[in-house]
Amino acid sequence: MQNKINRITQAILRTPSPENCQPWKIVVQGNKLEVFHLSEHAKLGMMPDYMSVVGLGMVAEGLTLACSEENLRVEITYFLKERSGETPWLVAELGESDVVADPLAKGIFLRHTDRRCYVGGRLDDSVFQEIRQEVNRLEGVNLYLSDKYSKEYLELLQNANQIVMKWSELRHDFNKWTRFTDKEIETTRDGMNWRSFLRGSENWIYYLRSRIWWLAIQLDWFPAWWMKLETFFFDDSGDLSPSNYDDGACIGCVTVKSDDVENLVSLGRLTLRIWLLLNLRGYGFQPLCTLASPIYAERIGQPYLPEQLAPLMNGGYEILQRMFSFPDDEVPFFYFRTGLSMGEYPKNTKSLRRSENVVLNDMTAKRSSPL
Repeated sequence: MQNKINRITQAILRTPSPENCQPWKIVVQGNKLEVFHLSEHAKLGMMPDYMSVVGLGMVAEGLTLACSEENLRVEITYFLKERSGETPWLVAELGESDVVADPLAKGIFLRHTDRRCYVGGRLDDSVFQEIRQEVNRLEGVNLYLSDKYSKEYLELLQNANQIVMKWSELRHDFNKWTRFTDKEIETTRDGMNWRSFLRGSENWIYYLRSRIWWLAIQLDWFPAWWMKLETFFFDDSGDLSPSNYDDGACIGCVTVKSDDVENLVSLGRLTLRIWLLLNLRGYGFQPLCTLASPIYAERIGQPYLPEQLAPLMNGGYEILQRMFSFPDDEVPFFYFRTGLSMGEYPKNTKSLRRSENVVLNDMTAKRSSPL
């Protein structure tokens, strides 16, 4: 059993998290796993912990998939109503079973974020029929796909990228997860490997970009003209040309049907399954996270953007609704770009994973009441 649990904990560590900050501590007690949230690892400006709750849904799905590979059943209980770093957010009890392995489990250690240019893909490809079947597995969430990119949507995406550039606290927290050297990658075993930004023949531009950013971060030097140059020259997500999106199949929008925390967990579970399925079918997957949380927070009446940045998201809900045609009772939360990958994803662009976040037989953890 212990070998199985070791493999399962490694699968949990492979689940996505913003900036690869890996904000989870896993405590193993016999056949029970407790997942704690490390809030300092997840801190991004003054943003609420919505993304971590979605991340916990991904942890739960990765855990379930890994258990199916090991012929183990799993019973998961969430502790999210009064969540804190002192009590577990998730407790899983494992037991022997004859459960059949889920085919998506094969993708856990292959999964990656692919920001490269894509080489096509169409919404009538069979993989998107499979994705629609995945949506029917979970309640409280929905998915919309579009291969038409309006000018107002592209401008909204550019505005969302500007939030990171113009909100100094958020920028500081994002920057601390960028790993600029091989030594730094090996030492920290987390964060974003600078090589993950390299794309095709433009590699030298992104190499130069990483070094300039390293210097800017060291000097804490972010004048307005440099931030504008970064957005409009180095980072093609800031370019309004639709060619940045027409190279792939579509953009996806995942919505929740209410602000209940259970729906955010379901959103995380669905997103991970979609991500794994696309990767296993040769499709790349790029999260577009900067657009997600601000519009969701504003829509549920809990806006958090600084007053001077709030206008960047004005009309965002309506723009997304026009593009994806979701009903008024749904709230968009997660977005992604996808298309056929240009080839095998380079192994040296993947970040390493911290292992010291796994604790064996810790009997000191506090308990809480379930969700």
